[in-house]
Amino acid sequence: MSQVYKWPIYGHKKQLEFLQETISQDKLANTYLFYGPAGLGKKTIVDYFVKSTFCLDDKVRPCEKCEHCQMINRGIFLDIYKVGHREDLSVDNIRNFLHKIAMSNFSGHRKIAIVYGAEAINLFSANALLKTLEEPPANTTIILIANSVVNLPATIMSRAQLIKFKALTKTDMTAWLKNYDFSAKEKETIINLSFGRPGLALKLMSDNMEQFKKNSNFILKMLAGGTFYYMQALDKWFAILKKEYPAYKLYELGNLTKEYLDLLELFLRDILWTKLNRSIINEIYDQEIKELAKSLDKQSLIDNLLSLNKAKEKLNYNISPQLVWENLFLSIK
Repeated sequence: MSQVYKWPIYGHKKQLEFLQETISQDKLANTYLFYGPAGLGKKTIVDYFVKSTFCLDDKVRPCEKCEHCQMINRGIFLDIYKVGHREDLSVDNIRNFLHKIAMSNFSGHRKIAIVYGAEAINLFSANALLKTLEEPPANTTIILIANSVVNLPATIMSRAQLIKFKALTKTDMTAWLKNYDFSAKEKETIINLSFGRPGLALKLMSDNMEQFKKNSNFILKMLAGGTFYYMQALDKWFAILKKEYPAYKLYELGNLTKEYLDLLELFLRDILWTKLNRSIINEIYDQEIKELAKSLDKQSLIDNLLSLNKAKEKLNYNISPQLVWENLFLSIK
């Protein structure tokens, strides 16, 4: 009888079917490489893959009731090994990790070893890991999780079953967001800003979007206010930043404002899109954006966006971030 898999995961249909069939047939590879941009749910999928592999139920996996499922949930199942989760991937940590997985199985079935953040592995650690990938311990599966494979040695990739994860479709994101209590405009904005990556969406939603709305209102007031208002607002803002971070250098202080620059760019682009009759990203503030669009022409918006990109570059250098912001808003006005 085939098992039913209870993995509350949206998207990645082909990848999930492949992994679940692998478990059903008990044909796990020696090494897997799960890769794709951060926020796609790779770690969550690995968790369900691992738990379903060790689950003792013949019908539903994971059953969440058997001894193995309960031990895994409590973090005391001894045949699961992890590295890179709470420590770096230094050669010492990798060697210690490899030493552990070389030990005998406790459950009598198999061991699964997980390497988080594999894209950050250095050459020495990679060489140490490679020896084990070439001759893995019996009944052992190693899972590498990486946000990018650009810096991963080809020798490691060639020894792994590659499983690529891509951004979720809008349909999948919409279905997933039905589990959350947000307005239609809020959900649309979340989808637009997360680019098909639930992890980014969860970060945005973590405080019911309160911080996003607070930051958005700050930018809107700056855009709608006159010269006196935004100069005063910038003085107050940077006085607070300097007081909170007295030891910060200028560029470090500037780094604290980059998130606001990104948000300003979002508003300017949405204003431009409104004038071009295109769909905007920040649906929550569609009325405010339409109102601002009345006072800015297309060419000035394009110029503003170009100025903003230059401002972002300047923040990387030891230039007063307050001066950068002042010049930016003066150019917008």
